[in-house]
Amino acid sequence: MNGFDGGEKKLNAGRARSMDLITTALFELLEKTPFAQITISELCKKAGVARKTFYRNFKDKTAVVERLVDQVFFEFQQKYDFKTSGARKIYKYWYEYILCTKEFSAMFFDPDLYLFIVEKIREFVQIEVEEALHNAASFDPLHADYYLSFAASGIASLMREWMKNEYQTPADVMANMTARLLGGILM
Repeated sequence: MNGFDGGEKKLNAGRARSMDLITTALFELLEKTPFAQITISELCKKAGVARKTFYRNFKDKTAVVERLVDQVFFEFQQKYDFKTSGARKIYKYWYEYILCTKEFSAMFFDPDLYLFIVEKIREFVQIEVEEALHNAASFDPLHADYYLSFAASGIASLMREWMKNEYQTPADVMANMTARLLGGILM
């Protein structure tokens, strides 16, 4: 993963707090404003930090989003081992996570961030299912990018539809559906 690898624990408390404030502010702004329309000045004002503090910690707004997503995936990887936890348990965690952190779901409806989140899911899928893909009877390594793109887009699409339907389907049902739909890739 690019932005977050667990190394943030080494940051001093002040810097980590600034990064958290900026990240929280961005997701609060996303609830009412499209990503492309949020300015760095507006973000800094909402976070209560100076522009200098922002640029000391982040290259741009996308880096803030990347930090959050990478942090989520890092925590996810720490909690579940794909090989021992099983796909359904992992997918269920995803859906439960979204239920608990609905500000994360704003990214799925912002056109500028949806493709970003699909790409981050693709990175995660590549890491987590690479071995399963290579062991699958139908897997052709020359077409790995297609498998990974299909899986990432499928996961993002299911999650987005679930959010659009106001989370009516229970997380465990969504996890089972995700496992069934993506199971065809790993056959």
